[in-house]
Amino acid sequence: MKIAIVCSNYFNIRKETANGTAIFDYSLINSLVKYTPHSLTITAFASGASELPVKVESIDVNPSSANEELIATGKNILYELTLLSKAFSMQDEFDLYHINIGDGDLALPFYPFVKKPILITIHHILDAEYIRRYFSLYKQSPNIFFISASNAQRKLLPDLNYLTTIYHGIDTNVFQFNSKGGGNIMWAGRAIPEKGIDIVVEVADRVKRETKLFGIQRKEHQAWLQKTVLDKIEITNRPVPIYFEIGLQRLQLVEYFQTSKLFLFPVGYEESFGLVLIEAMSCGTPVVAYAKGSIPEIIKDGVSGFIVNSSDEDIRGDWIIKKTGVEGLIEAVERIYSMSEIEYSTMREACRKRVETYFTIEMMSKSYIGAYKDVIVKSDKSTLGKRTAT
Repeated sequence: MKIAIVCSNYFNIRKETANGTAIFDYSLINSLVKYTPHSLTITAFASGASELPVKVESIDVNPSSANEELIATGKNILYELTLLSKAFSMQDEFDLYHINIGDGDLALPFYPFVKKPILITIHHILDAEYIRRYFSLYKQSPNIFFISASNAQRKLLPDLNYLTTIYHGIDTNVFQFNSKGGGNIMWAGRAIPEKGIDIVVEVADRVKRETKLFGIQRKEHQAWLQKTVLDKIEITNRPVPIYFEIGLQRLQLVEYFQTSKLFLFPVGYEESFGLVLIEAMSCGTPVVAYAKGSIPEIIKDGVSGFIVNSSDEDIRGDWIIKKTGVEGLIEAVERIYSMSEIEYSTMREACRKRVETYFTIEMMSKSYIGAYKDVIVKSDKSTLGKRTAT
């Protein structure tokens, strides 16, 4: 099979990347090369400075994110379209296109001019209503297939031509297990309101536990971050320290995952797939999170952490913790801290086991190979059907 994997031009696809979709691209491409060196020929369409073990086709050496003027004017999207255009202009060289740019919406207008099947992995859904309306224009397009990163995505977008759900996976040899953990609460992610970093600070103050925050700052949220997070943790005479650090690379977080008591993730939107959660669990660290989006698919309540309903008006399940919102998070956190050494050790082992069972890079890559084969077969049958009808 000759596969074109189309990535975003916004980032360089390399080991050090901190963007979730770019991490996915890097991990998938490397694992496909490792586990299927002879059955696949892969070409990646990405920024020219990407570091991948396959042929890279690009439109520029530098990623769009390197040009602040492009970002400020929104013209970086033109580079995404240009990269897509280049990829589709080479369609005679490939059996299938695998699109990994956001939710895939930018690729769809090219569909009438592409004879090869298009497989789109939906990585995030920021505006479900827009996607429902827009994607409905392509319901009758037999050669467009979708991969959901979680079953929760399908509830938001129920009418797409889904092929299957494939969970993201990680390299468990990198995110190694630590049976003991540590004493602090941990949070990591984009420092934006939807990721709940402000709620983590509130919980940390209430339970009086040392907390370590590792953020990726966004300029558009800098004022919010300063007011709701940084100003609060920088007060003098704080009885329990809260640390905030920016700029750490993804793999630099491993030691903190391994040595934290728990990972707190009060996400405020429908999380498509929380990659950071399986990274924490792979290291043995249990997760406390709101029951949003894919969270109940990733965490087993009471086994690898605790799931909490975000409010009395948004009940997603009958979880062990009956309180909701911040009060529920506090109860879950305190329950983990009150565990005996044996109970806590058992939970850490269960975290690692859950990742090994459902969320490894090997499982993800094998599932995508199966998806590629399935798409090509379905597409061939669809083409044959058209010819027969004619």
